[in-house]
Amino acid sequence: MNPGGSDAASAASQAPKLEALQAGDLVAEVVPAIGGSLAAFYTRGTPARPRRDWLRPASAEALRAGSPLGMASFPLVPWCNRIRDGRFVWEGRPVELAPNVDGSPHTIHGIGWQRGWQTLQRGEAWIELVLADAGDGAWPYPFTAVQRYELDGNGLTVTLALRNTGADRMPAGLGHHPYFLHRREGAGTTVRANVGAMWLADGEVMPTELSTSHPAVAALRTGMPLAGFDLDNNFVGFGHESRVGWPDGSGLRLVGASPLDHFVLYSPSDKDFFVMEAVSNCTDWINLRSRGHSPAETGGAALEPGATLRVLTRLLPEPPPG
Repeated sequence: MNPGGSDAASAASQAPKLEALQAGDLVAEVVPAIGGSLAAFYTRGTPARPRRDWLRPASAEALRAGSPLGMASFPLVPWCNRIRDGRFVWEGRPVELAPNVDGSPHTIHGIGWQRGWQTLQRGEAWIELVLADAGDGAWPYPFTAVQRYELDGNGLTVTLALRNTGADRMPAGLGHHPYFLHRREGAGTTVRANVGAMWLADGEVMPTELSTSHPAVAALRTGMPLAGFDLDNNFVGFGHESRVGWPDGSGLRLVGASPLDHFVLYSPSDKDFFVMEAVSNCTDWINLRSRGHSPAETGGAALEPGATLRVLTRLLPEPPPG
């Protein structure tokens, strides 16, 4: 294939539209058609300094394929993480959801990440997106979600709001799913977060019991060397701030506020990326709550008709010294 010829032009025309936001040297590229996702977040390069990606950027292949799992980050709405076998009982009503990821019996990440979002309005450094669902398909509770990405000189703010537009209380949770680059040279990548306990998990990554003594809890509090842990776990008692540290001295702080009281860390040993999330509910929270676990252990909300749940996350880059 000639990369400069008609085949390349045809392939480029199949990629969805990117909305580029700018504030100073910071750039965020948003792709509404692919789950209202963030495709890239970076500091622009100069002749003396290469572009610096603060999240794993979406590849051209992921954009053409419309794959949310290949984006830099995507929204979790109207719940976060997995629901075991897609089944739960909410206020006496049995609910059964269809699996939405190949190879898994569980329903994962909500439904917003697999839908196209519409642009409400935008400016040079911000954009607002909306997703409305009638509650007659993959999720039985009507809702409207609004998402705002906004850059300033210090970083990126992501605001996500969920409004219950139905007649019944609905279970609800929100968060974002950012992918970070796992740089392994030298001392490697570290992650620091103040957490209270970790949900141990079974072979299907479903929570089983809480542990305060697992080595990951202490390691996160002081700065976990990521290469020493292979995790896909939820943590409770999250202190609303985590920090990535890279081998060159750069870093990024992820800052949230209540109800983002739970933390997720996915650090596969064989990948060049990892995921850390500030979320308002842990995996399978509805079923854990029905088995007697407390709201502090599970998170999650009962959203009244007409009420809105809102969360805010900040991504604050720290360039390398010098």
